[in-house]
Amino acid sequence: MGLFGKSKKEREKEYMSRIDVPSCLKENFTLTVDEIFTIIGVGTVVTGNVETGICRTGDKAYINKANGEILETAITSIDVHTKERRPNGSGYKTEHIGIGLRGI
Repeated sequence: MGLFGKSKKEREKEYMSRIDVPSCLKENFTLTVDEIFTIIGVGTVVTGNVETGICRTGDKAYINKANGEILETAITSIDVHTKERRPNGSGYKTEHIGIGLRGI
């Protein structure tokens, strides 16, 4: 334990134990989208909550449009909106994340 409570490593270990990574690996990735915007040099960014599964940088992503059309893209970057763990290029169930998408 650190001087002011739990160390960062202890907080990260506790956080990752709550995520239940083995169950995330068995599910398909789904994301509920909050916002979409463009960042120069990154491209299209989609933010939202991961409902099921896990996503990793480099994975293929499929976007279901309202008219039934499906777009295929690749995940170029992932930004996890938590300070409880180190970035590892993945987003897990229950996390709020931003995903950079190629060609959208």
